[in-house]
Amino acid sequence: MYSISRIGLYERCPWAYKAAYLDKIPREENEARDTGLELHGLIQSYLNRLFSLNLQTDWIWAEAQSSSSEDVSWIWEKFYQIFSLPAIMEYPGVERKLAFSRSWEPCDYFASEAFFRMVIDFHFRQNNLAVVRDWKSSRLMPVTVDKDLQLLTYAWGLYRAVYPDAQEFLLELYFLRFGRTRGFLLKPEDLEDVPKKLEEKIAKIEADRKFEPRPGSFCGMCGVAAHCPHVALSLVPRELIAPATFEDVQKAAEQLLAIRAMAKTITSRLKNWAFINGPIPVGDQVYGPSFIDTLDSKQVVQVLLDGGLEREDIWPLLSVQKTSLKSTLKKLKRRDLLDSVMFLTVGDPEMRFDFKKAESVSDRKSEPKQMAA
Repeated sequence: MYSISRIGLYERCPWAYKAAYLDKIPREENEARDTGLELHGLIQSYLNRLFSLNLQTDWIWAEAQSSSSEDVSWIWEKFYQIFSLPAIMEYPGVERKLAFSRSWEPCDYFASEAFFRMVIDFHFRQNNLAVVRDWKSSRLMPVTVDKDLQLLTYAWGLYRAVYPDAQEFLLELYFLRFGRTRGFLLKPEDLEDVPKKLEEKIAKIEADRKFEPRPGSFCGMCGVAAHCPHVALSLVPRELIAPATFEDVQKAAEQLLAIRAMAKTITSRLKNWAFINGPIPVGDQVYGPSFIDTLDSKQVVQVLLDGGLEREDIWPLLSVQKTSLKSTLKKLKRRDLLDSVMFLTVGDPEMRFDFKKAESVSDRKSEPKQMAA
């Protein structure tokens, strides 16, 4: 059985796909995935309540919902304060489950012949227009989503099984952290090749006999890293990657010290190589230089005090890097102060070496003299 998420996992790492779906190895908890699941649950309950009571918003109920996660609480508050159900809405659905046989005929979601499944976050009709919306809790928002296969698949599924007479489809990704959507319009004929696209991807999975690991940015989120043969190349025994006894924990701590010492040596070698020869590609990432702006601490502190923050809230910011500043001000719900301090840079940007997405690594050049300084 297949789905968009399963195909996506295979394309990120064939081995992780095999481990999770063919070998049935339980995936470990992941903060980003847990955040998304909790937000989807809150939104599902909220929309079902609005439907049942024929309301467009219900702030009193929404404000009463709580979460142990500060991140979830912040995103949830942002969502319900700006979201309202459309005034004109027909045949809506929340977390709609659809399934199709291998011949792409609609079938019951749990039927034995179910070959491809999908769960659509939110959909409704406005006369001849069908609207498909998918909630995203990711920290990045793309400029365009007009080639998003997930949206195309959901639209095709709705057209095939729910809205067969719809004349247009509005496909939207709703980015919860930003309170904004990215979407595009399609005609039914634009969806005709969706099954073919899915079949081509599924054929690659079914033809794979090796399921090789694919190291990259996804490694920290796959959930099965403790079993990965690529991780095993580090010469760390599996019982140290996932210690189960006190003896294992002690050995793991000893190994961590050794790994840190080894990492310093390797890091030094990689820095020198990347500085002289350029970034080093590793999967969908590269190891190389990036440039960090340093902020003027005194000026930043004064701006934050003038903006109404307490001194005890400011002390954690005294390292004053843009990333830590943005993160803390977000938690304090004072993003309005960011624009006031972002221009308070001092000196030349600091060059640092680390792994970055391939397209995000700076191509700025520095002379060896500057590196040595």
